[in-house]
Amino acid sequence: MRRGTDPKTIAELQTFSGRTIDVPSCFIAGKSDWGVYQTPGAAEAMQNRACTKMVGFYLLDGAGHWVQQEQPEEVSRLLIQFLHGAAARP
Repeated sequence: MRRGTDPKTIAELQTFSGRTIDVPSCFIAGKSDWGVYQTPGAAEAMQNRACTKMVGFYLLDGAGHWVQQEQPEEVSRLLIQFLHGAAARP
């Protein structure tokens, strides 16, 4: 069953409706991943409203849905950069 059609999953997700992510966050996806563009405005809403401390938003060239397998070196570099920055924040 797909994520968006299971009533139990939908009910569980409602618990988080309207809440924000208030810790440093980073988003990494492939530029060719259709999911990023599936709901117009969702990526912008994540950056500007849902994640109050977003420090990185990356769409990697040459990658689609499996960005961690398609661009492993760049994903690792960005994750390490994010973690170093998080360690430096109070």
